[in-house]
Order: sequence, then structure tokens, then C-alpha cells
Amino acid sequence: MRRFRILGVVTTVVISLASASYADKGQVGNTGTAPATPASPASASEPVAPLQLALVPTIQLVPQDQSIRGLRLNIYGENQNMSGVDVGLMHETKDRFSGVAFGLLNTVHGEARGLQLSGIYSGADAGMSGLQVGIVNRSGNIHGLQIGVANFADDMTGIQIGLWNEIKSKENWSVVPIINAAF
Repeated sequence: MRRFRILGVVTTVVISLASASYADKGQVGNTGTAPATPASPASASEPVAPLQLALVPTIQLVPQDQSIRGLRLNIYGENQNMSGVDVGLMHETKDRFSGVAFGLLNTVHGEARGLQLSGIYSGADAGMSGLQVGIVNRSGNIHGLQIGVANFADDMTGIQIGLWNEIKSKENWSVVPIINAAF
């Protein structure tokens, strides 16, 4: 029980820190591009469901082009946006993710906020605010922490811990074993 309480506290802190990311404050990142809009799970006109049950994207309760705000349980599930708790083997979010994801493979093709805890791979193509933990972690622009065997970021404000840590935007020492950081 104590482990679950600790996990709950850590999850709450990570999500709180991610939502206070500098991307929300209208600043421009190191890449010189304007920040993305805050990660909201869906627009007002888009249908949102509170629960997703999925075996594969073609066999799931809520269609792939709709968003989930709540709980997604799956073997391999795919949705437009996801906000809440994601549990299963493989998760794919086409646009924005905010919350906590537990699985073997977690992929977000847009912006992610919160915690990605993966057995094999955590990825956020556009950017990540929060914590990625997996054997391999990959993010376009990350504000937070990556812990894994191999960590990759195009641009970063935070720390990487692992055997291979790469921050492409760093002019010197872009690849460093054990700990790499950029602020």
C-alpha cells in the first residue's frame, strides 16, 4: 500500500510540475520556435469519452479519431488525444497526451505532459513536459527528466540519466554517459 501512496504522490508532483512548464508562459524555446498551445485533451466540438477498452486500434470501444478523458485500458490502443491514466501494452496518441501512461511502448505524436513509464520505449515527437522512464526515451523538446538506458532529445531543459544521453541542440558535449543536462 505504501508503494501505491508514494506512486500517487510522485504522479501528482510530476503532473503539477508539467502543467507549470515554461511552455505555458508564452516563452520561446531554444529552438527559436514559438511554444505549442497548452495540451488540452480535446477541443470543445470534438467527442470525448471517459473510458477506452482496446485490443487493437480496429477493435476498440471508442474510435481512433476520438479523444479519451479518463481511463484507457488496452493491448494496443490509439486515440486522437488522451488525458488521464493509460494502462496497457502499447499506447499511441495522435496529438496530445496529458496524464500518466504505464506500458511497454508509449508513443505520442504531438505534445505530452506528465509521466510516461515504459518497459521498452517512451516517445513524444513534438515535446514532453514531465518524466520519461524506459529503456529508450525520445522527445523532440523536453522540459523535465529522462531516465533510461538510452535517452534522446532534440532540445532539452532538464536532466537525462542513462548510459547514452543525447541532447542534439547542445554545441559541446551533446552525448554524455551517465548524466547529461541542459538549462
